[in-house]
Amino acid sequence: MSQRLVTIARYRDIPPAGLAQSILEAEGITSFLDNQFMVGVNWLYSDAVGGIKLRVAESDVEEALKILAAYSSSDLNMEQAEVGQVPDFACPKCGGTEIKTIDYQRKSAALSLLLSLPLLIFAKRYQCLTCGHKWK
Repeated sequence: MSQRLVTIARYRDIPPAGLAQSILEAEGITSFLDNQFMVGVNWLYSDAVGGIKLRVAESDVEEALKILAAYSSSDLNMEQAEVGQVPDFACPKCGGTEIKTIDYQRKSAALSLLLSLPLLIFAKRYQCLTCGHKWK
């Protein structure tokens, strides 16, 4: 006899829905995400299809709700984890970490359209905002 699936939560975006599903799976509760692929194709569909629905078996509803209540976004600190990241590189002259990227690809694409010639320039330059030094 198969059990009926019950929706216990709805999410607008895929990452929090996947995180909630992973938490439940780690605790031994089988769960399913409805509409995750539809929203993955175009996230604007999320509201139209009612969001990503986290569903569990009817017999696991109470336990799943208790597990999800124990976790909250503030406990997981997902937003705060990215705030303190150190940049991958620093200025070779002064060691400063305030770096500006200068991308010439957009400028070459605009020039290519004006001249009707295929100009492919993929150069990137970096400039230190502390000392003004420029490098490749």
